[in-house]
Amino acid sequence: MYSEIKELLKRGVEENLFPGASYCIVHGNGEVFCDFVGYKSLIPEKIMNQGNEIYDVASLTKVISTTTMVMKLIENGRLSLDTRVSSILPEFKHKEITIYHLLTHTSGLPADISRASRLKGKDEVLNRVYEMELIYSTGKNIVYSDIGFILLGWIIESLTKMSLDTYSSLMIFRPLEMNDTSYHPNRERCAPTEFRADDVYHGMLQGIVHDEKSFALGGEAGHAGLFSTAKDISKFILAVLQNKFVLNTKYLDELFPLREEKPNLNNDILTRALGWDKPQKGSSAGDKLSLYDSIIHTGFTGCNMFIDKKNQLGFVLLSNAVHPRRDMNQIIKLRNKIGNMIFSEWEENKHV
Repeated sequence: MYSEIKELLKRGVEENLFPGASYCIVHGNGEVFCDFVGYKSLIPEKIMNQGNEIYDVASLTKVISTTTMVMKLIENGRLSLDTRVSSILPEFKHKEITIYHLLTHTSGLPADISRASRLKGKDEVLNRVYEMELIYSTGKNIVYSDIGFILLGWIIESLTKMSLDTYSSLMIFRPLEMNDTSYHPNRERCAPTEFRADDVYHGMLQGIVHDEKSFALGGEAGHAGLFSTAKDISKFILAVLQNKFVLNTKYLDELFPLREEKPNLNNDILTRALGWDKPQKGSSAGDKLSLYDSIIHTGFTGCNMFIDKKNQLGFVLLSNAVHPRRDMNQIIKLRNKIGNMIFSEWEENKHV
């Protein structure tokens, strides 16, 4: 199975679906298999991957960092799922919205800020977020929203009086020995993402966050901005599987239940846990994960991960699939296949 996954990814590189990738398959018994394929960069020159590349993990930030920090604040009695956002951020005008709504993407807030590439700084982002109107009634639908997690980032900063980089390092990354994970990485080790050319920035993004909203916020945001390696994220996954995580068991277990199963604005039924997505047929984690025992997530730059407590399996794939342009990103079509490969192998071996 390991060789089949590598061959599938190598073919993807050869077919120009993405430049390269690093990945790890994690078993709860402590066995971790990591490997890599392809190129760190394609322009201005082709550079082969070495296996220690640091990637912009995009929306994996939401779950690895932000959700974990929020749950740590809940564990410590600083927050609850029922805490109203406006009680911490008084400028936020939608008084009915709670931490729970933000974590489950049921707040009523839109997905994004329009024309985000024009955002020039934190004040502009603050103003746009605080001026936003709801696009559906709170609790009625699921609309995956960067805005909700931007707010969670600001809540963490307000309560801790620390930057997201500092608090996440203190509470998550140092305890788990995730030494290559931060919001301000070693630029030389980073795989570049997109060549950005607009009024705000002109040049290749390397060690600088790809997401325009996070860029305007200085690279530290609740929805995007984290950089990491597949090996570091494998440590995160293993700690969850072995109940040696930075949250105590009670609050770690809170991450797995299905919390919401509701339509989006197109009437497609979506499923959410706290912070995390839940697997459905055709998902980024394959077709065989248990809805109730697994959590999954993806990142726009070409990343995805899943953690399956029942089968004691985890997986992370990091890629700079938006390099050198986001319209070249075709790694998505391989995710489901890889998930199915992993679980087919597991099902065969458990009966041996």
